[in-house]
Amino acid sequence: MNLLIKGAGFQEGYVMIAGPGNGHLRMLEFGRLGVVRGRPYEGDTGDREAVFDIISGVCGLEVMGGQTFGKLGGRRDPFSAGPALICLPPGMSYRFTALSPNLDMAVSLTPADPGLPVAIVGPQDVPEQRAGAANWTRTLRPGTSVAPTTRRLMMAETIVPPGNWTSYPPHKHDVENPPDESVYEEVYFYLFKPAGGYGIQRVYEPGDDHNRLNEVYVVEDGDAVAIPRGYHPLVAAAGYQLCYIWALCGVNRVYGAWSDDPAHVWIRGAEAIINS
Repeated sequence: MNLLIKGAGFQEGYVMIAGPGNGHLRMLEFGRLGVVRGRPYEGDTGDREAVFDIISGVCGLEVMGGQTFGKLGGRRDPFSAGPALICLPPGMSYRFTALSPNLDMAVSLTPADPGLPVAIVGPQDVPEQRAGAANWTRTLRPGTSVAPTTRRLMMAETIVPPGNWTSYPPHKHDVENPPDESVYEEVYFYLFKPAGGYGIQRVYEPGDDHNRLNEVYVVEDGDAVAIPRGYHPLVAAAGYQLCYIWALCGVNRVYGAWSDDPAHVWIRGAEAIINS
């Protein structure tokens, strides 16, 4: 089972990266949208809600009904500032205009019920959080995982220092066992600084069944991995900062409904001791 989708870099227009049909996902689609100044991009969400994470650049946005938003975004890259997330409900036509030479955005989409308004979630709206300890410390930018601006999509970012682990201890969300665990499909999208960096992503299931999921990938700038099930720890190579944009989608929408790998759950207790 190959869950890795190699990146093609910035391209004008929308490029689907992972979704139903090419990444073992049933509900969630993830892509990258590039807009060039002087050539606006127009689209429609159809029967899906959408979240746009501005990776870099500045944009103007016009949506159905004439509502406009000016000068959204503005960061140089994800390592310099937090994201601006644009949340559009189903049935919404939209038009992005690049106010910088290039506008680079990650996009997540999934079928959802209509009714929510257009919403912008900026860095000031959702404070950063520190997670982990020692060499599994990372910074979480929770985005729509905590902002009530979507029906089903949870899209956010994690910044990982060079050499550190994240999604650690390993966790999964592939069994419906409320309130402890819920079924969520997920995509990880990787960006590195410097851009020549890499990381190691593992996706695995417990046990010794030869059919179990047990994959390890070298991930580079612009790559993505679809995570339909299983535990999914990740580590950044020494010398390279890692930002991964993650998109979650499930029937329910309760962030934190996952279970840790019992073999490594003791690490949570170590975190409290190290951080005290």
